[in-house]
Amino acid sequence: MPQMTTVEEVQRILRVGETRNTEFKRNLTKTDLKPVRKQKLVTRIRYMTCESPFEGRFLIGIEDINGDEWKLYGLTESGLKNAEKILSRICQEAEVEIVEEERVETQRGLVGVYLLKRTEALEIKETCSVNVAGRVNSGKSTLIGALVTGKPDNGSGSARSFLLKHPQEITRGQTADIHLAFLGYDEEGMPIHLENPLNKEEAARVLDRSKKILTFFDAPGHKEYSKTMIRSILGADAQYGLILVPGPEEADLIRSEEERTGAKRLDDITREHMILMANQEAPLIVVISKGDRTSDEEMELVLNLVRKTLKEIGKIPVNVRGKEDIPAVIKEITNQVVVPIFQVASTDPDSLSLLTDFLSRLPSSSNGRDLSQPARGFVDKVYRGVKGTNVVITGTVNQGVFKTGQNLLIGPEGNGDFMEGRLFSIEMFKKRVGRVRAGDLFGFDVKEVDKHKIRRGQLIADTEEPVQSTRAFEANIVVTRHPTRISEGYSPVMQCHTIQQTVVLQQIYDKEYLCVGDFARVRLEFLMVPEAVQVGDKIVLREANTRAIGTIIEIID
Repeated sequence: MPQMTTVEEVQRILRVGETRNTEFKRNLTKTDLKPVRKQKLVTRIRYMTCESPFEGRFLIGIEDINGDEWKLYGLTESGLKNAEKILSRICQEAEVEIVEEERVETQRGLVGVYLLKRTEALEIKETCSVNVAGRVNSGKSTLIGALVTGKPDNGSGSARSFLLKHPQEITRGQTADIHLAFLGYDEEGMPIHLENPLNKEEAARVLDRSKKILTFFDAPGHKEYSKTMIRSILGADAQYGLILVPGPEEADLIRSEEERTGAKRLDDITREHMILMANQEAPLIVVISKGDRTSDEEMELVLNLVRKTLKEIGKIPVNVRGKEDIPAVIKEITNQVVVPIFQVASTDPDSLSLLTDFLSRLPSSSNGRDLSQPARGFVDKVYRGVKGTNVVITGTVNQGVFKTGQNLLIGPEGNGDFMEGRLFSIEMFKKRVGRVRAGDLFGFDVKEVDKHKIRRGQLIADTEEPVQSTRAFEANIVVTRHPTRISEGYSPVMQCHTIQQTVVLQQIYDKEYLCVGDFARVRLEFLMVPEAVQVGDKIVLREANTRAIGTIIEIID
């Protein structure tokens, strides 16, 4: 907030009047500390500072004329000093700081101008993230909606309504973008459901009451949004992967494939989701959805092939039929070999309760992330028009811990250089916090950088982290889907973390070309600009119906 050094600037504020973020008071006295009066002031101050940039302006010494007009009233020096003490006590209870204050001298006396900012919580409690994938109409949004609200679906998609935000989603009833939702658990492990997940005030109350917070990434399953689905799986760095297999639809696809080829197998999209999730080296959970619409014969068919497919990719499937099965699975799940299988209907309270109980027990450190490492994350979305900020970026912390006030490196730019900036504030679940750690979602207000040079896919890191811009690298890949053959010169889109850029296949080692099922070491080069990738990063190559997955094994330049 700029310094208010003139009466004219105060008069300009008065002409605008009280707003969501601006409050005027003639005076504050001990009367304002009485319970009812204090509660109203605390509520108002919290409301003023509840949204980014979590700031509000409070003026003392202003006369309110019927709520329609405001004029200078002015206080003596001792009167304003006493009012400031009262304001300080009210702000303390509201968990708000007075970060700037100024006294403006007018002909009628002193006016106090105060910038209030929401106090940072050190961090959100225990957090755990789950990436949810599944083919189109598998019931992802409906299941998440039922889990978050604690209300079974009505059979017509009522549970998914709050997750569908874009016009094309509402019209088609299908997710087109990555959506986030959370479920809180109290100290006893009991879920704290949201009546209306879109109500920010209710969400804030649930977050305050929760000891553990489970975050769901709901990605689209439709073929035309496949790049967004892959971005969700690779970019979210979630601690768990949950794959939905719709019982009746999957059974139909299995029978069609058997009639066409004579082979019984899961649909290609379902298999691809399993392979992509498994390649992320995070524990898997499989949910066979729409159990209320799946016949016993269909369920047996789908369940047997799910088990067979999991075994083929080196996993041990375990059916979870009751709460007595949960402890043994929880004990083994972080080893990334055992895969629990649930049969769920979003209309059935019992199956939802079983899954909710299981999710409450998931360890939050499944990936064994080392918090002592320098902080790293990748830019997912960029917002340049948020009032009171320079540039806001969102993403997921990949490793380490980010703290308010620390210096950052962001890049690379087109020339390979990294920008230096400062982390001004952190937001998580619409709440201002002091730090975020590996696996947490974040919203950063970054200062001292050129906001127009920030883009999706860039690395954001602690200045102690050795960073490198990469143009060419080598990777081990396997082709999972391709109609013909892949030769040198092939130019697919590569996705890694939140990076999405065309690469050129410069060299295939020890092979002339690649077909479905082939493994190979290859050399790839970014076509447009360098990126910040490193050895061990998981990649996906895609073009139309082509897919290849792999791991970076060497950085060339």
